[in-house]
Amino acid sequence: MTRTHGFVDVDGQERPEDWVRVLDRIDAEPFYRAYKARVRELLRPAAPGRYLDVGAGSGSFALALAEQHGVEVVALDRAATMAKAARSRGLTSAVADAAALPFAGGTFAGTVADRVLQHLADPTAAMAEMVRVTAAGGRVVLADPDYDTQVLDIEDQNLARAVLRFRADHLLRNGTLAHRHAGLLTSHGLTGVAVEAHPLVVRDPTTVDNVMGLRTWAATAAERGHLDSGRVAEFEEAVDRSIAERRFLYAVTFFVTSGSLPADRPTPAGD
Repeated sequence: MTRTHGFVDVDGQERPEDWVRVLDRIDAEPFYRAYKARVRELLRPAAPGRYLDVGAGSGSFALALAEQHGVEVVALDRAATMAKAARSRGLTSAVADAAALPFAGGTFAGTVADRVLQHLADPTAAMAEMVRVTAAGGRVVLADPDYDTQVLDIEDQNLARAVLRFRADHLLRNGTLAHRHAGLLTSHGLTGVAVEAHPLVVRDPTTVDNVMGLRTWAATAAERGHLDSGRVAEFEEAVDRSIAERRFLYAVTFFVTSGSLPADRPTPAGD
């Protein structure tokens, strides 16, 4: 049976609350804390501004933004499970699709989507909506890993590439979109568009396995017909050898893209 990534349909999972804990565990990792702090800086939050976190998940980013900068933050997510978690943390939350935001044009001083566009059926529509609801002079910040940049140190690099290619092209809806965010924001009229690369380099295999499920990627690829089933054990054994020889390494680059709406931009018609 073909399964979607858990973050595509959190509410439809057998134990949706488990995905809240997955996000909290990820957000506690030092790398994630560091780049998220940079995302907040690039948003340039200023009180008493109002900001929108699209795909806010459990609300950890929105909560930090509100508490550290004294601004109002709306945590929006498609999953009712995540919106409930955000509300339990004292946040204003909303349940809606990112491609149809329930806000008038120019409502927010800034909008942000962190590790969200990679999961969406229509990321370009979501981006257009973020631009629409951002006020003139406001900021838009996007952050996503780009799985075209993955590397894995196992002996058989052809096998590594096959499994990583599956993750990039099939396991995620838009796993290789992040390097195009800058061009897409520019096409929407944003100015001062800038891109920062934040490489995630993992040497601790328990971290990447427990948080990202690396050991399951080959089995999932085989299940979906993208890898010969006989290579699953070969992949897992290769990872085990890499760990035993203390040379394990997995890396992927996150791109953080930001830009500003022109100060003289008119409010979109019809809002």
